[in-house]
Amino acid sequence: MLDSDFTPEKRRYFRKVIASALIGNMLEFYDLFIYGFLAVYISKIFFPTDDPYTSLLITLATFGVSYFIRPIGALILGSYADRYGRKAGMMLTIWAMGVGTAMIAFAPSYASWGIAGSIILVLGKFIQGFSAGGEFGTSVSFVIEHAPRRLRGYFASFQVVGIGLATGMAGLVTMAVNSYFTPAEIFNWAWRIPFVLGLIIVPFGYWIRRDLDETPEFLLNAEVTKERSPVKQSLATAKARIVCAIGVYSLAASSNYLLGVFIPLYAQKELGMSPADSMWGAVGYAAAQIFLPPLFGKLSDRFGRLAMIGTGISLTGLFTIPAFQYMVANPTLGVYVTCVTFLTACVMVFQGAMPSFLAELFPNSVRTTGLAIIHNLNFTVLGGLSLLVCTWLAKETGSKLIPAFYVMATVVIALLCVLVFIKKAKKDATLAAGLRRS
Repeated sequence: MLDSDFTPEKRRYFRKVIASALIGNMLEFYDLFIYGFLAVYISKIFFPTDDPYTSLLITLATFGVSYFIRPIGALILGSYADRYGRKAGMMLTIWAMGVGTAMIAFAPSYASWGIAGSIILVLGKFIQGFSAGGEFGTSVSFVIEHAPRRLRGYFASFQVVGIGLATGMAGLVTMAVNSYFTPAEIFNWAWRIPFVLGLIIVPFGYWIRRDLDETPEFLLNAEVTKERSPVKQSLATAKARIVCAIGVYSLAASSNYLLGVFIPLYAQKELGMSPADSMWGAVGYAAAQIFLPPLFGKLSDRFGRLAMIGTGISLTGLFTIPAFQYMVANPTLGVYVTCVTFLTACVMVFQGAMPSFLAELFPNSVRTTGLAIIHNLNFTVLGGLSLLVCTWLAKETGSKLIPAFYVMATVVIALLCVLVFIKKAKKDATLAAGLRRS
């Protein structure tokens, strides 16, 4: 909740600032989750083969490969926002995401247009990936630079809420589609409904963003930043911060995709649940991600970012494998939803503090570029390929704990990088200043 000492006008403006950033993240992850939730249908519609498992792997590979364009979007759009403004970058990304979503929603099936239909779908995913590459860094910078310093953790945490809203919306829409339409109807046309609904977010996001001002911090440094190359400056002066931050943030990438996107597919394939029941795990994930990040973001404003991040990483490492073991031993709907929701709550302890922590590591001149590189390298390698890797490993090994092992690998990486952060801060004055702000 915003401080009572703000005027009503200021509170309304801050709410619009938060909403403007949240809406882009919501669209990005809504489309991502819908694609994952409908992967079984999309595999048959656009990548038909004699083996359903092979079709599914191709669909998930498309999901992952489209993420390799995200770092390119991060460099181009992040640099653009550092040079010409956060608002300019946000206006560009919201429309580009809309174009990608429309291409997917109206792509002709393989049966209608052959390989051309599949190519249109893949191009839509690539455009989504390019625009999403610039969205996180731009919107987090926009919120952080508008926020009062004592509330930066709280303001930035709403980026994570956007992911929760996207998951909840995608989960409920998918449940409705599975409940009200037959598999044949979904296969023939109803799979398009969730993507068409996603297009509604685009004009709403544009309307909110259009009337907001550029950030005061950017305007103060505008003439300086236009003379620099943010990409070169980031890579020249912030390599240690970027590498360490990628490691710390790796757990956010793995847990978001596996608990948010992969878990319904996991419940269907490994726990024997129906498509409708499997979506309740995504709803539990969404509920925790909607309500908890602002609490932990606010706590990070009081107790420090690294304190919350370290606690959240430790809790996730402690409970991930036992939670999956319990789900496998007791594959009921209640146990499934409880375990997913509880694990998400552990993840939110560190993720609520993460956006502000990352933003405060960089000066204004390279903030968007630095954030975009960290976010997209993680979500490309550890997130975008997680569905493909976990599906393949589960099939090859027969283990039902593959998602838990995947998350645990990033828990170890994240903890090690937190320690490296602390050690390097003793030698890197700029990094130390960023950690003091955190």
